[in-house]
Amino acid sequence: MAQYEFLVAGMPDLILDENKNIVPFRTFMSEVETMVEGSHYDIVSAMRLPIDNQNLISVLDNKPDFDERGNYTREELVNAIRTFDVPEYMHVFLTAHKENKPLFYGLTPIDQLTRLFYDYMAESENEFLRDWYEFDSDMRNVVTGINLRKGLTHIEAISTEKDRTPAALTIVGRGAVADAVTKSSSPDFGLSAEYPWVEKVVSLSRGSLTEMEKGLDNIRWDILNELTAFSYFDIETVAAFTQKLIIAERWLKLDPKEGRAKLDRLIEEMMSSFEMPEGF
Repeated sequence: MAQYEFLVAGMPDLILDENKNIVPFRTFMSEVETMVEGSHYDIVSAMRLPIDNQNLISVLDNKPDFDERGNYTREELVNAIRTFDVPEYMHVFLTAHKENKPLFYGLTPIDQLTRLFYDYMAESENEFLRDWYEFDSDMRNVVTGINLRKGLTHIEAISTEKDRTPAALTIVGRGAVADAVTKSSSPDFGLSAEYPWVEKVVSLSRGSLTEMEKGLDNIRWDILNELTAFSYFDIETVAAFTQKLIIAERWLKLDPKEGRAKLDRLIEEMMSSFEMPEGF
């Protein structure tokens, strides 16, 4: 029996109460925490770190915005700024922030923290986390490149630390995709052959902002399915479910109809996955 077979089967019930209302995300995560421990829970909590990153910046800037779906409460982050009791990449960021020394020339504080985060996740021992956040970084950079091109005919390559080109100030992370976005003049940055989703992103960029946002979340959803195609009832399936729930909740706030559709899809996928694969 797979380790999280019954957890995966019960997740639809964990996100809906008897009246079919959405259970608060932190309540859902508290339930998951009782069933998942140690390094496996760290894998699930890693899906919430981008929320913590945004929250940390809000706390540092004394802004009221705070997303309760992160791993840390506001009070915990306030204390963390003093104690540095946070993941290593946050520790590095907070040290530099305290000394008023930017880590990456020209990047905003959130982009500096995000770059540290992607570098941190690239070193994860878990293959799913490495692959997911590599894709997440790559798609972010492709979208950034497309948006820059709306006002530019070409994006200059990042040549030095003090390069002030728009790409240098907005592309986050390293790798083949980041490099292509800064150098290529091809409509798809020369990436579609190796990364089929890039062509979809380029196509989405020709529509409305709302349609693009919906399309990007659909791509994220599909990539999560690809990355967990053979995980069945492993912890990676739970982690992917967590990210999908974050996506669905976001749309429930922005567009209730779209959010409900994504939630229904999530429940349907979970119910289908509990049908044991042949030979499993």
